[in-house]
Amino acid sequence: MALSNWAGSHTYRAARVHAPATLDELRALLATVPRIRVLGTRHTFTAVGDGDELVRLDALPAPIEVDAASSTVRCGGATTYGELARALDGHGLALQNLASLPHIAVAGAIATATHGSGDGNGNLATAVTELELLTADGELRRHTEPVSVGALGVITRITLAVEPAYEVRQRVFEGLSWDALYEHFGAIMAAAYSVSVFTRWRDDVDMVWLKDRGEPRGELFDARPATVDRHPIMELDAVSCTAQLGVPEAALRKKESRSCDCRDHEHHRQQKLHPEASAISRSHRLHGKSTWAVWPFFRSTGFSRVVLLLTHALSV
Repeated sequence: MALSNWAGSHTYRAARVHAPATLDELRALLATVPRIRVLGTRHTFTAVGDGDELVRLDALPAPIEVDAASSTVRCGGATTYGELARALDGHGLALQNLASLPHIAVAGAIATATHGSGDGNGNLATAVTELELLTADGELRRHTEPVSVGALGVITRITLAVEPAYEVRQRVFEGLSWDALYEHFGAIMAAAYSVSVFTRWRDDVDMVWLKDRGEPRGELFDARPATVDRHPIMELDAVSCTAQLGVPEAALRKKESRSCDCRDHEHHRQQKLHPEASAISRSHRLHGKSTWAVWPFFRSTGFSRVVLLLTHALSV
């Protein structure tokens, strides 16, 4: 079966996909294959991550080493954010920010400077304190500059800064007017720890998702608070999304422990099937789903400001 990316928009041309089980096997591979690229969790939308030969890192030993004294965690390049969240949760720790999906590999996210969200949060690479990089000459080098797009070598181990675990309450607002978004863009993007704006270019903005470490705000300009849990694609069931409506995680656990309707049973089943997503909910209380489900959307980053300005210019 042909290998495709997560979106199904690209089929990889690679004739071989290697899966070394040791660092020495990886070193030998880099020494003998003239051109090779690392295959992550295949979330690239284009052929930029493709090549004649690819190498996966998920067969390499990848212990997660938590150092509470130095507030760091060390993991393998193929470690996913879901696996990392589970390990940190057991120590009462968390990352400052997470990928949008639990199965995203840490090395791929940081090497591509994958965005974070929130005016106070850098991209995911800003959590890096040290990298171990295996280069084509067989040397294992240590670096502190994480963004390389795979051009410098293969990331084998990563050290990330962590902090005490915290709760995030989530609230969704609907029907924000375009005038309010244009006029108050800075204030909206600074309205919470994490802000995502979803739109399908209709008469108003579909949804604004706010996540806060404290009590969530009850109003957002002329938008109305959602009265039910939402999925980023409004027509889809929110069963796979974590708690909204400002509900803290403790209340969610109580809801799941008592008699509940079919929708709650399905949510509980999803958490059993995907425990790494549940761990992200516990340690960071963030949504374990893709914020790329609707495009375009704006997140509270500098790039989103540029996109919005261009959009406004094209619409007037």
